Amino acid sequence: MGRVTRCEGRIGTDRVSVRLVAPPHTAGPRPLGTVFVPPLIGGSGLQQIGYFRELGALGYRLATFDYRGHGKSTGTFCIAHTLEDARVAAEVILEAVGGPLLGVADCYGCIPLLRLASDRPADFKGLALFNPIPSLQFVAGPGRILRDYFFPDGRPRLRNPFDALGMLAATNERLFPAVDKSRHHFGILHYDRARLSRAVREYLFLRPLDGVRVRVPTRIGYGRTDKVLGLGDPAAEESYRNLWTRYLDHADVRALEDVDHYWTGVHGLASRLAAEFFAGLEPARTRLTPRPRKQAVGRPGAPIQREPGEAPSRNHQLSGRITSSGL
Repeated sequence: MGRVTRCEGRIGTDRVSVRLVAPPHTAGPRPLGTVFVPPLIGGSGLQQIGYFRELGALGYRLATFDYRGHGKSTGTFCIAHTLEDARVAAEVILEAVGGPLLGVADCYGCIPLLRLASDRPADFKGLALFNPIPSLQFVAGPGRILRDYFFPDGRPRLRNPFDALGMLAATNERLFPAVDKSRHHFGILHYDRARLSRAVREYLFLRPLDGVRVRVPTRIGYGRTDKVLGLGDPAAEESYRNLWTRYLDHADVRALEDVDHYWTGVHGLASRLAAEFFAGLEPARTRLTPRPRKQAVGRPGAPIQREPGEAPSRNHQLSGRITSSGL
């Protein structure tokens, strides 16, 4: 990992922790561009930097942040806050290093990135999204949550119908078996730092991509063995691909065999797919244009510190509709 610069954004009295990670010196004298990497719920921004670290080795500066209630960001977590936190973090990053930015994200992290790119297209040059979802309900709607809780192994269990935390824990256990979690925390998010009742309402009813239309060039990559997204048959996969025509004017879609939701064992492949796409955008190098300082949004926090295979014939395009019948 290259040099880490800490920055800070403000939302009222809350602080949003932002980090800029320079590429290692071996990557060249100047970054190819700045890649904005939103985190996952329950994870830190630096975890996502690690996930996409090969982009840094290829010469890109990586920029991330922590949602409120996570890590060094203060305040409390709710789902709506993630969209606001991403906006403020992007403002701080643009102020610090200029733009336009590139964006890369996976799963839930794609939601705040798409929202930003729709609202502020001039600030983004290209996006790379991996196993994106349009909402949390997409991976576990109310019916599925109840089945996970009352029928965890396919057989009925006598349980408290008002135990919201128990229901959440049961669904998290099915979807995220490798994440450290309990009835009191999910990853690094401790529930005493969250507005739980509001988060539950948002989980059930919030549609964060309503009204979103992204005109920024975008690449989508997903695996055909993704059980979280339920892509186990051609009909489900086609429905998933068609879903993104609602939000994207144009996207290059890559479907990959033997890749699961977590890209187990092939994390570097996601970075290489993103870098390949970014390299094809014109001009070849992102020109970093300094932005005027906006005092109300955030300020760089200054001291620099250190912290310890694509399927054959599936390079299809989305442009309002599926134009290839290769699935």
